[in-house]
Amino acid sequence: MYFPTIDFGWLGNGNLIGMMAVLHVMINHAVAIGGSILVVSMEYIAIKRGNEQLDAFAHRLTKYILIITTTVGAMTGVGIWFTTTVIIPDAIGSLLRIFHWAWFTEWLVFVSEVILLLTYFYTWDKWRGAKKRLHFKIGIALCVMSWVTLVIITGILAAQINPGNWVETLSFWDAFLNETWVPSTLFRTFAAITLGVAVLTPLTSLVMKDKKDRHLVFRMFGKWLIVSVPLMIVFGTWYLKSLPDKAQTLVVWATGMSDYAFIIINVLGLLVIFILGVTLLNAKPKFPLVLAIFTGVFSLALIAEFEIVRENIRKPYIIYNYMYGNGTLVEHTEKLKKEGALANSVFASVKEVTEENKIEAGEQLFRMQCIQCHSIDGPRKSRVLTSRAKDWSEEALAGFIPNMHEVRDVMPPALMNEEEIKALAAYIHAAVSEANGVKNEEEQ
Repeated sequence: MYFPTIDFGWLGNGNLIGMMAVLHVMINHAVAIGGSILVVSMEYIAIKRGNEQLDAFAHRLTKYILIITTTVGAMTGVGIWFTTTVIIPDAIGSLLRIFHWAWFTEWLVFVSEVILLLTYFYTWDKWRGAKKRLHFKIGIALCVMSWVTLVIITGILAAQINPGNWVETLSFWDAFLNETWVPSTLFRTFAAITLGVAVLTPLTSLVMKDKKDRHLVFRMFGKWLIVSVPLMIVFGTWYLKSLPDKAQTLVVWATGMSDYAFIIINVLGLLVIFILGVTLLNAKPKFPLVLAIFTGVFSLALIAEFEIVRENIRKPYIIYNYMYGNGTLVEHTEKLKKEGALANSVFASVKEVTEENKIEAGEQLFRMQCIQCHSIDGPRKSRVLTSRAKDWSEEALAGFIPNMHEVRDVMPPALMNEEEIKALAAYIHAAVSEANGVKNEEEQ
């Protein structure tokens, strides 16, 4: 509406945001939060036992946490801002306005986190004797700041799916202190620790040579894991119950699994992780490395699943009951249906549909209202129109578009007038026909 549109074509705008977000969350949860907690726990054991070798190993792990957090972690964090800003600027603009002071505070906390991480790593060998306790306290402060970053960002993300009374009151606190904030924060906290254990267990098994030290670390990992997994289940269940009713019904759909597969895969996966915790707690001289690797892979898949579900159960909104997934305000629905989307778009070069510009107008409408989720072609067949609209006539598309939100309630309504609906149908039909035609020629 108020910004130019950018189409990433075959890759898909929604896919790009999803990939960047999942990668960042994996790194942030497993390394910055979970990894920091585990390394500081490791240093505590080393101080308590006067174990210089274990202390050196914790220092070594901190180096990797520092490198990964300040490179890939930071770049994917900026990548989320970049991709979401160019793809859905209306939504990001709204979140910045609603949560201005929350973002400002989070940036201050993040800077403090980076400073603490740098201090923690570079003073490791310098602060000995009496200063070693101070160094450990720096580590605790690092963990706290990492967690506070999670707390703030989760409040903002949770408000997208359950903003409480904010739509009526426009109060910052109504949005931030929403029903899903606490359970979501606690779920993510223990998921981060679980991820950290899942990632560091196979690494420790392969790198740490001293059996006694390895057993000490494994016992510590096991203690964290047998506490974190049950709490993750408890707070995950609480989180699901705090979602809007419609969002709850979309959880399994968002994973792309059947009800049966969803239950079996998640229950068995969490059970295997808990079994790993029990195995580590016993500090067996040997345990199956395959179990640790499976736990790592499944844990990363679990947090990816959580992020995908969180994004999809908001549909058809991007900010629940306030803004649709294509960045259009709910309150503008009737206005756009009456006056047209093109006439109300700042950057549309076509303001009114004619027979001569129908395809061009349709393409601009597609970019304005569809590409946030859909593309003409691409890797995700459930979202590409070469699959979804194949063999549809232009007339069938024109009849479906104004009713699509009733047939599929995850779709927003067509926020355009009748002539624009016909133009969009004409463009989709032409683009899909062309794309499928090219495919057929290549196959021949």
